[in-house]
Amino acid sequence: MKINERADQLSELLRNEITARRTACGLSKNETATRAGLSVSFVSDLEHAKRRPTVETLAKLAWVFGTTPSEMLAACEKKLEE
Repeated sequence: MKINERADQLSELLRNEITARRTACGLSKNETATRAGLSVSFVSDLEHAKRRPTVETLAKLAWVFGTTPSEMLAACEKKLEE
């Protein structure tokens, strides 16, 4: 698999991970955005593949979900290797 394809797959997995963790925490997009200091439209855009998170945004979201950015990425990388 080419690097660009792997990167695209990782982005998709991360998007799914963000949605799954938000849902598991019982948070709405609005609550997530407020707690992370982001706009609701930005969170929605992340979940619908219209935007990609920066490291800073990923960190904010991870902390809102009670985890770390590295744990979220590790979960995605594990799925990528399956």
